[in-house]
Amino acid sequence: MNSEEEHFSVGEVARQFGITVRTLHHWEELGLVSPSARSRSNYRIYTRADLETIQQIMIYRATGMRLTAVKDVLNSGTDHIAHLRRQREILTSQMQQTEEMLRAIDRLIAKETSTVKPSLNEIGEILGEARFAEHHAQAEEAYGDTDDWSISQQRTAAWSHDDWAANKSRFDAVEAKLAEAVRRNVSVCSAEAADLVAQHRKVLSEFFPVTPAKHYLISRSYIADEDFAKHYEDRQPGLARWLADAVEAAAKTHGVNLDSPQWE
Repeated sequence: MNSEEEHFSVGEVARQFGITVRTLHHWEELGLVSPSARSRSNYRIYTRADLETIQQIMIYRATGMRLTAVKDVLNSGTDHIAHLRRQREILTSQMQQTEEMLRAIDRLIAKETSTVKPSLNEIGEILGEARFAEHHAQAEEAYGDTDDWSISQQRTAAWSHDDWAANKSRFDAVEAKLAEAVRRNVSVCSAEAADLVAQHRKVLSEFFPVTPAKHYLISRSYIADEDFAKHYEDRQPGLARWLADAVEAAAKTHGVNLDSPQWE
């Protein structure tokens, strides 16, 4: 053993590479790396060249290469690139399989979550209404004994996250058209306004049947209720009043008695 050459004990090597002494012994048993020398007490002694071999082993292992393949690479002399290319092909295939499995998991998650009924707070998050649970409780107290409340609860009982999101999208689309009509100064008595009112009544009717008379009564809250008014005014200044007036005009054409409207 050259006394001038730098040497390392098995413990020092293990600490330097962050592996166990047992791992080094296992690699030695497989013929991957063997200490180049022994001490006078017959302890394993690793040289700088041994450390370079260990570093190569760890690099190849980091690619996912099996130890038997690593041994073949080390014994192949300079033909390392061919082994690395094969390993790259294996990893690419595994990556594709992993991506397919991830997509399958995502599909299963989407399927499961789409059938789970969201909580009131989650519905509020979907609709962008922080006080949805509070408003729901108020509505239940006021209308809980009515047929329309019962119908609404029955219709939405099985609604999933996606169903609520789709309902919000339909409302958003209609309200965007309403806001645009206000910006264009569309007359509340025009045919275009009547069509928009019909679209608005249609999305409301997803919860319970909304007749022109019910729509008229509901629309009064768009200007009288602070939360409703803010909702529409945030969409477009003047929208709350425009929509209430447009619904009133449409109700007239449907023969609703505005002096004594009935919830029917």
